[in-house]
Amino acid sequence: MTAGWKNPKAPYDFTQGEWEDYQEKYPNLSWGEYKQMKQWNVEERMAQPQANQDSNNRAYPANKKYSFAESYAKQMEATNPVHYHFDIEPFDYIHDNQMGFAEGNVIKYITRWRYKDGIKDLYKAKQYIDMLIAKELVDDNTKW
Repeated sequence: MTAGWKNPKAPYDFTQGEWEDYQEKYPNLSWGEYKQMKQWNVEERMAQPQANQDSNNRAYPANKKYSFAESYAKQMEATNPVHYHFDIEPFDYIHDNQMGFAEGNVIKYITRWRYKDGIKDLYKAKQYIDMLIAKELVDDNTKW
């Protein structure tokens, strides 16, 4: 999304507002991850109320928004789950290979599916693979 016109010789495609939002809210993401998150409306989807229960069937207010830190703390309350202990941690593999958001989620769900949510994790991985395929098909059609 540009500010009204596109300079084909410019090595960038963003507005000042996007750049400020990226620097303020998401300094830990790569620019590619940020653009991917915006393209897929992740913020909007996360803001939508979810079913008012978690995986342990505990009720929460439907409009409660948890920060990443709160969510991570809740996960760590579990009694040392097996899906957090691999010889090569998915996070380290994803980070070391500079993978984007969707690729990272595919790795995460494929790695843990036997130990956490079973077939549900495979469906989640498939959903991200389908998103990547759709994005590649769109990108291939828009190349000059």
